[in-house]
Amino acid sequence: MDNSNNKYSIFKESGQQGLLHEISNGRLIFLICLFIAVLFWVLIKLSDVYTVNYSFNVRYENAPKSLRLTKVIDTTLDLSLTARGFTILKLNMFNDMNILDINLDNYNIDNRGNNQYSIYTQELITKLSDLVDVDEKDINLSKVTLSFEMEKTGERLIPIKVSLDISFANQFDQYTSIEVIPGEVMVYGPSKVLDTLSIITTAPLALRDINSNVSASVALKNPMPQIISMEENIATINFDVEKFTESEISVPINSSNLPFNIKTFPSDAKVYFRVAQKDFKDIKANQFYVILATDNVDVQLANKIPLRVVKFPDIVRNIRIVPSEVEFLIIK
Repeated sequence: MDNSNNKYSIFKESGQQGLLHEISNGRLIFLICLFIAVLFWVLIKLSDVYTVNYSFNVRYENAPKSLRLTKVIDTTLDLSLTARGFTILKLNMFNDMNILDINLDNYNIDNRGNNQYSIYTQELITKLSDLVDVDEKDINLSKVTLSFEMEKTGERLIPIKVSLDISFANQFDQYTSIEVIPGEVMVYGPSKVLDTLSIITTAPLALRDINSNVSASVALKNPMPQIISMEENIATINFDVEKFTESEISVPINSSNLPFNIKTFPSDAKVYFRVAQKDFKDIKANQFYVILATDNVDVQLANKIPLRVVKFPDIVRNIRIVPSEVEFLIIK
């Protein structure tokens, strides 16, 4: 009796599971069919042609270098566009349809006199036609021209100063002076403002562990971007880097600059310096000139006189002299 009940129970559970499985499959098929139907409906709708209207706030940028935008007359522009749904969807997804940026570099600007300027919106229609891939006749703008005012500005050539933070690898150092290209930049703006500028600095440039020649581009910092403009926005800096070594050379102490004879102890001094390894072979003792620095020294009372290196090759640096001062004897 128990066995038969167990068998009945097993068959019953098996039947229920099969029914649930069939219901789940049915729901899945229904959802798939629904998704496909909706997808086809969306594709059909997106392939239809629609006319949509937009209202833009107009922003003007990149006025000619010698002019400054002083007043915006046309601040809004309405657009009517006829296109397929796909095109309109793409336009809405990837563009800000509230702001219209007009890059004046890309338009022919008409000077109407008295600082009055304008551009023709037909140029804008042509650009929009290429952008959204629709016929120009399907684009309508509410205005034929967009007007604004600009005034001529002063101009001044201002030197560029590099803001450079550099460290060199062990034994390496800067070999040539820093070359800045261009060394000066033409700046446009109100004359009163230009008169306050003495330099244009670059953005900070940090170079670390340098062991080879440097050529780098760096942005120029506009100190008043709302008021002035610059002809260039980028400068290039170049300088050579070499491996250096420290060396020393023995140089006679020369007292010929004094009105009396002096014998020094010692008679020679050691001059220490740094030089690029490739120039080391060119260093000679006669390229250095060491004298007794008697400025502000009463030779008759002093026990020692300081030494000074007054001549040395341009290719050496970090010069120091040992000893820094010497004992002496006046020979009568």
